[in-house]
This record gives sequence, structure tokens and C-alpha cells, in this order.
Amino acid sequence: MLLEKNDSVPLYKQAKEYLEQKIASGEWEHGYKIPTEKELSELFKVSKITVKRAVLDLVNSGHLYRKSGKGTFVNYQEKTDLSGLVSIHNKFGDEKEYPHKTINFRKIKPDDEVRENLKLRAGDKVYHISRIKLEDGKASVIENSFIPANMVPDLTQDDIENELLYNIFSKKYALPLDKAKVFISTKAAGQQEASLLNISIGAQMLVLDRFTTVNEEHVIEYSQFMTVFKNAKYFLELNL
Repeated sequence: MLLEKNDSVPLYKQAKEYLEQKIASGEWEHGYKIPTEKELSELFKVSKITVKRAVLDLVNSGHLYRKSGKGTFVNYQEKTDLSGLVSIHNKFGDEKEYPHKTINFRKIKPDDEVRENLKLRAGDKVYHISRIKLEDGKASVIENSFIPANMVPDLTQDDIENELLYNIFSKKYALPLDKAKVFISTKAAGQQEASLLNISIGAQMLVLDRFTTVNEEHVIEYSQFMTVFKNAKYFLELNL
């Protein structure tokens, strides 16, 4: 495997791309011990310094990991569908269950940030819903949702038990859901998040803020979803 020494792409990047392709294709599976830097330098006909830089980049990005005295191994990256994480899918009439544990359900006067996010007037109230999404009986996602009370009159805690908010909006209130915009970020877990998700304080979390509108202008819902940040390839798949 000779690298293109006259190519504008640096040699270490060419070597890195070759290694990435081996991992992405599945030829090198999780736990696979890759060739030594000496073997790779002989394969590519380049210096060990060039190979070391390529390998180090992949270690830093999480594609590879090292074991002292044993070598360098492939670190398989799990694929996680973000649409499932934030429960974007909306399947009506099915018998699928959506297990959640409700922590808080109440009607409140929102703070300035929530009022601005939902484009509310002074004095408007919202339903504040806090719950945990469960997978195999274990907490997987913390959900904090704020819904304008005047758009979902008489919403009850029974309505939300083990049900998606989108299903409630459509089935109970016949609201014409328009679109959802999701912002993605990360944050360190505080004491409460760490306790709910059974992780260490300061552990990295993936955070998704979702804004859902009806009739192209009214924000029906602002929700924040927090889960453990994994060494994964995150993707979003939409049904068009």
C-alpha cells in the first residue's frame, strides 16, 4: 500500500484515511489489534513518525485505543439514532409502549427564558413536565418539557403516562404539528442529573433542545433531553 507522495494531501492524513476506511468498513472490528507502527510504516513506505501521527489522531478521536505493552486496538463506535432519543417519530394507532417515569407535573408561571422560548405573554402559564425515559427498566434520558397551558387545556398527568407528547398533541388536541427544530450541545452532569442517570457528577452529557411549532408560528413545546454522552456516531434519520 503506497501513499501518494506527490499528492497535496499530507502523508499522515492519507495513512489516517486508510486506517479509518478499515474501521468504517467493518474489516477491522471492535477489539481488533492493528498492525504495529513499524509494520504500518513498512506497509506505507513512510517514516514511523508519519504513522505515529496518523495513529495518534485516531486515538484522540476515539477510533482507536492503546493498551500499555499490548498494542493499539479498534474502538468500535456505536451508532445512535437521535430521532429515537428525542422521540421525534410519531406512530399513531400502534400498540407500541413508551415507558416513562414522571418526576414532576404542574402548571407554573414560567421564568423569562422559558417565556421567551415559547413566545408567551406576561401572565401566561405553562405545564412543566419532568420525567425519565426508561429502557429495559433503566433510566436513559431526562426529559424537561414546557407546554403553553392555553394550547392544551385540561392536560393531566394521566395523559402523559407512558405516552409521547407528540401523540397527545395530535390525538387529544388535534393540533397540526408543523416542524421541530433540535439544537445539540453537551454539558457536565450536575448532582441531580448524575443521581437520575446513575452517573458521576461532571460526566459528559449529550443535550438536545427541541422546539415544536404548529401553524408555522406558534411554539407548542420546548423540551430539553439529557442523556449520557457516548463515544458514538450520532445520526438523525427522518421519514419524508
